[in-house]
Amino acid sequence: MVRAAPPVIRPALPDDSAAMAAVVRAASSPLMRETTILGGTGLDHFLRDQMTSESANRFLVAEVGGHIVGMSAWRYEGEDLFLNHLFVHPSTQGRRVGTSLWARGMAVMEQAGIRGLSVDVYEDNIRAATWYRSLGLEPVARRLLMALPVAAGTDGRSVWTSTYLGEADEVYARYGFSQFTLTTERGAYAIGRLGSSYFRSPAALLDDEAAHVALRRLDPHRRVLCIDGPEWWEAASERGAVLLGRTVRLQAPIEQVVARLDRVLSASGSESVRQSSADGEYV
Repeated sequence: MVRAAPPVIRPALPDDSAAMAAVVRAASSPLMRETTILGGTGLDHFLRDQMTSESANRFLVAEVGGHIVGMSAWRYEGEDLFLNHLFVHPSTQGRRVGTSLWARGMAVMEQAGIRGLSVDVYEDNIRAATWYRSLGLEPVARRLLMALPVAAGTDGRSVWTSTYLGEADEVYARYGFSQFTLTTERGAYAIGRLGSSYFRSPAALLDDEAAHVALRRLDPHRRVLCIDGPEWWEAASERGAVLLGRTVRLQAPIEQVVARLDRVLSASGSESVRQSSADGEYV
């Protein structure tokens, strides 16, 4: 039997952004697109801008037959290497595209002082979660995706300010999502505007009535999306929240992940993680 040629893994270029966005849309779940920036209508513009700016993310793409079929994004979080995104087009799943993106990402990003590897996964993404667990990553935290209506609020004396318009509005027009600051007497909140459905907010906003008044005035048709720990569920449910899903943070020592990934690569006749890091063709 003739073995299929392995995917080519290389650094992403700004002109790859449209193809990368197409892979993300094809490979991500409806819930993920609904509750993250990945559902933004201008995702390709966002990816391009990330690659042409001082972004903390480093992007890789996978090519098969000259076509981009996978992408990954990596960044550092303290002493951890964090896999921000990894998507493989459904048409090429099962051809070790994801494995190759993992190996190349770890080879490129591993450096002295990095002790662990972390990734967040949606709980209903069974295939990805099973793969991550096979590499030794274990759950260390869980978060709930809670959607609730913006409280009506009747306090006409509420004092608040926001950066909803201006630069944040320009960003929203370009990407289909943006972030603005909402300030009340209780504190300042970073609020995400996702598509046309949600204000994404920290759960700490739940008991700030002035913040609810503000959000309702800014856009009464949106719901509030809080992605936070299970300890917030009681407060959210009292405000009419529904549970959309859960995410899980998985983590493991990086040496353990490299060792297990090397065994997978060896079984398929591929180079080890650290051997591939010496291959200048991909760096």
